[in-house]
Parts: sequence; C-alpha cells; structure tokens
Amino acid sequence: MEILTGANKDGRIKVVFDDGQIRKDIVQSVKMNDSASAIFFQLYDAIYQELKADYNITGSGTSIYINEPTPEADKDIIITLEDPDATGVTGVGSEWNKGVAGTGGVAEVNELEITESGSRAMDVRVNFTDGSFFLNETVTVTLQGTETPSEVADKIASAFHALNDGKGIFRQNITVSGASVIFTSTKTLADQNITISLTRN
Repeated sequence: MEILTGANKDGRIKVVFDDGQIRKDIVQSVKMNDSASAIFFQLYDAIYQELKADYNITGSGTSIYINEPTPEADKDIIITLEDPDATGVTGVGSEWNKGVAGTGGVAEVNELEITESGSRAMDVRVNFTDGSFFLNETVTVTLQGTETPSEVADKIASAFHALNDGKGIFRQNITVSGASVIFTSTKTLADQNITISLTRN
C-alpha cells in the first residue's frame, strides 16, 4: 500500500484488506496538512496492530508492505484505501511480488504436557518459539501451589491466548487436552523447529 498524497482537511480514511480468509477494515483519523509521510506512519502502526498475527509488516518511504511469512501459492488479495470524508488522501494497493507455493506438509501439532503441578506458590515462564523473531512468545503464569496439572495447563493456555491484544500466538491455535497444552499450526507447512520450554522462578 503506497500513500500518494496527504490530507487537505480533517477526517477519516479507511484501508480495506481482504485475503479471502482475513478481512480488516482499518479506519484512521487524519488532520489537515498531514503529509503523505505522516499518514504513512499512522497507517503503518494501525495496519501492524491489525495484521501482525498473520503477516510480517514492513515499510519503506511511504509504502507499507504486507508480507506473507511462509511459502504459499499466489493469493487474490485486495487492499484499497478509501476516503469517505474527502480528506484528499490517496493511496494505491498493489501486488509487489507473487507468492510461490512451498514444499507443503500437514498442520504441525506440538504439545506441552504438565506432569506435576508443584506444592508451593511460584511463577512459571513458558516460551514457545521456532527460533525466529516473529514466532517467539513467552508468558508468565502465577501458581498458588494448589492447582492440578490440568488447571496449570488451562492457565498456561489462557496466558498465551491473551497475548497480542487477545490474538494469541502467530498462526497457532491453542487448546487444552487434559493436562496438555496443544499448539496446532494454522498452516499446512513442512516441519518447523518448534521449542517449548518451561522454567520456574
């Protein structure tokens, strides 16, 4: 998405993003005499917050790049900038680089099983990562020492669900089965090098 012109009056603009599965209507207020560069930074932050759980967001000049982080075939993505209040802001969305299908695979599933819950109050830190910047999340769970293993699993899952303003972990569905926290990839990819670690404070 490239921002072409700034605003000549106060009002709202809207970026519509639709990849066939995810649709976001991102509304941003602008002020008279906001430059294209100023609007770029405002929209960058708004788009990042809305799409960071599914896409890598980068920027250059007055262009915002919404990057698919994993190898996929070309998608029919629609991204437009609308100006309902006639602020004068214009922008154009375009496909900069077509996707290329990856090696494929199945939805990877990783499990953290709680085998014992402890008998004293403590904080537990759980890290879930594939070694990259984009998939590296840590939660801290406070335990009273009276929980069962399944209750500990519930607390850990709830903490991961709450990350990123309730969006959870990047492209992972998190569920609980008994005393296990189950992390299921939402993409059918080749095997990832996932590491799940639990430390007690």
